[in-house]
Amino acid sequence: MTTPTPPAPTCAPAHVGPCTGCGAPTHRYGLGGGPLCVICHAPVLAAQAKRTPAAG
Repeated sequence: MTTPTPPAPTCAPAHVGPCTGCGAPTHRYGLGGGPLCVICHAPVLAAQAKRTPAAG
């Protein structure tokens, strides 16, 4: 099984840094930045969705 590669960040180069999960380049700094790439962040979002009841 191969490990998926996160997409290249589309932000300014000054906002790029390593993902804290896998080390791949990701948008870490500035507006909209976070410590995880989209692949490492997906399980976090899924866990939050399971805990949080849907608004309705």
